[in-house]
Amino acid sequence: MHGAARAHWGDVELALTTGPGHAAALARAGAGRAERVIAVGGDGTVHEVANGLLTSGVLTLPPLGVVPVGTGNDFAKMTYTSRLAPAKAIGALASGTTRRFDVGQAWGEYFVNSLGVGLDADVARRVNQYKHWPGALGYVVAALQAIVHRRALRLRIEADSASWSGPTTVLEIGIGPCAGGVFYLTPDARPDDGLLDVCAIGPFGLGFLLTRAPRVLRGRHTTLKEVRMARASRVRVSSEDGPLTAHLDGELRSPGLDVLDVSLASGALPVMVAAPDGSVR
Repeated sequence: MHGAARAHWGDVELALTTGPGHAAALARAGAGRAERVIAVGGDGTVHEVANGLLTSGVLTLPPLGVVPVGTGNDFAKMTYTSRLAPAKAIGALASGTTRRFDVGQAWGEYFVNSLGVGLDADVARRVNQYKHWPGALGYVVAALQAIVHRRALRLRIEADSASWSGPTTVLEIGIGPCAGGVFYLTPDARPDDGLLDVCAIGPFGLGFLLTRAPRVLRGRHTTLKEVRMARASRVRVSSEDGPLTAHLDGELRSPGLDVLDVSLASGALPVMVAAPDGSVR
């Protein structure tokens, strides 16, 4: 893979991470001198690298490329590299284009694909037990466990001028369409449309699980009576049940607050994008 990178871009500096937070530190330090920054890893690595770039203070950021070697690879789906082997992904990025993706921010931290409260935050907590499982299998098992132990939170959700309150089991705020590898909760989300897509699912029982829940995997749940969808540039979530826990790109955060303000920075992150078919020109 290192050789493939050198073949396309010449001199390449390889930096290996040693623990949580190191990828962000490396990206922050290199933002001012690198022509491009390639994250080799899963969505957690992408999350760190993006945060490192965005907090670097550099006015003209180098574009972020992703070589996916993670489990869900949700961000890589948006750059058309999620199904490519590392060397081929590098070639596809090298012959692709650069686009500007939107970035969300909550609790002082950026996210580049999705933020979730409720059941999907519980999935993110549980999936850490299954990181070594192949493909998206760990996400599916974690989701089944979270569904069994699900509970609705009493939330008030404000999405620009729209607002509603009620028991909410799943709340997903997406820049991209897919979270957890296989769950298309915000299927119409696009990373460069200047909007956050919101999916809120109320309480549900066995009938919903057996007959309607599979539609979430295909993004065909948006018209169900248990589901409310919205689009907005800002979202506020207020809890009547005490402090909130949320995942940002799968990374759990619990700062002890019962209000979550989510904003969008339109086109804030330059991203290397391959051709949709993954071809190398």
